[in-house]
Amino acid sequence: MPRALSGLRRFATSEFLRHGFIVFVSTTLVNALGYAFHFAISRKIGVVQYGVLSALNAVFMLSLVVSTIAATVLVKYAAEFRATGDRARLAALVRALLRYGTAAAIVATAAAVASSSAIAHFLKIDDVAAVALAMVVIGISVLTPSLRAVFQGIEDFRMFALTCTLESALKAVFGIGFVYAGYGVEGAFGGWALGSAIAVVATAALLVVRFRHVPGAAVFIDFRRLLSTMAGVSIATALLTSLSYADVLVVKHYADPTTAGLYGALSLAGKILLFLGAFLPAVVLPKATRLALAGQSPLGVLVQACGLVTVISVAGLAVYGFFPRFVVTALAGPSFAPAAPYVFSYACAMALLAALQVVVMYKIGIHRFDFLVPLALCAAGQIVGISLHHATLEAVIEVLLLSNGVALLVSAFRINAPLGSPVAVQRSDAAA
Repeated sequence: MPRALSGLRRFATSEFLRHGFIVFVSTTLVNALGYAFHFAISRKIGVVQYGVLSALNAVFMLSLVVSTIAATVLVKYAAEFRATGDRARLAALVRALLRYGTAAAIVATAAAVASSSAIAHFLKIDDVAAVALAMVVIGISVLTPSLRAVFQGIEDFRMFALTCTLESALKAVFGIGFVYAGYGVEGAFGGWALGSAIAVVATAALLVVRFRHVPGAAVFIDFRRLLSTMAGVSIATALLTSLSYADVLVVKHYADPTTAGLYGALSLAGKILLFLGAFLPAVVLPKATRLALAGQSPLGVLVQACGLVTVISVAGLAVYGFFPRFVVTALAGPSFAPAAPYVFSYACAMALLAALQVVVMYKIGIHRFDFLVPLALCAAGQIVGISLHHATLEAVIEVLLLSNGVALLVSAFRINAPLGSPVAVQRSDAAA
């Protein structure tokens, strides 16, 4: 018993918990603001138009694959530069990111807007202007996560939290304001785009101020390892994103507008559980990378993260189990009450997905990608399964439970295997 109490005391005062608490507060605020956005707008625009907003939101989330890949790689680089004390190369990385990332965001915005008509046709959306504004949000998002990744990689979680919260607050204020001014779904995405634009400029300014007096240095990159890392991160991110949001798009494609709207509200409610645990992968990735680079075992980080995600999931599922109708109607309004019988089972699928995200980020941090092939089979199986079994919402959720559960098991396989080498850059002479 004294040993157990000592372990709990060390955990309560650990850096992991302190940083985790900062990111948890931030993600909770971000999620609260996000749900306020949907809470207010769903009541104004109704079930059918909310189905449009939900589908475009899913497109946005799926589009984050590219920026999430870049951000994850940048977290690893920043974490390694921090671990070796190489501020010169970190400063050079930031300046290159600002230069080339801005150019990439401009090109992505133009390309996304050009695809608006095709996306509107596939999703059966008449309002092409709303789709175009959603594409502007997607273009801006190419850069923002990468800028924040620098703060995450150097474990400045206070600044990471601040920039995340700022973007969500601006999105909620402008998006809700424009909708209630009478601009509908167009207003929602127009306000979102304005808030994102302000946030990305503010984040860039903070990085400029942080590194303005630090002289840069050439970054010698092992390109073979860089390509290997990017390939692994790209596939893992794409698969996690697919498991998280592809179901909404598949249901929108096959279901009638009312059912698609109800499923959108169901997804909104169930993903609270997923978002509550979203702070854990953000903390696990840089810490696992740093510990592995230092030759220390990062397994303790994974154990702490899995313990926290279990506590969050159990507490959340209790609420979903006892108050399903209240949860869905409080979020989306009384007209979405028919989705209540499916809230608990959908939340169970999201609890499995939350644990899966922690395991995947841990393995990326220690540079081991042995989970990719089986995870790809699970993601593909989910899409095929929903396409074949979408007659009822219950059938769709059964597919989600099976695919997410199997994905968690196969990703956790060989979790104690020897570490991969996490080093992707050469150290500077000073750091070496």
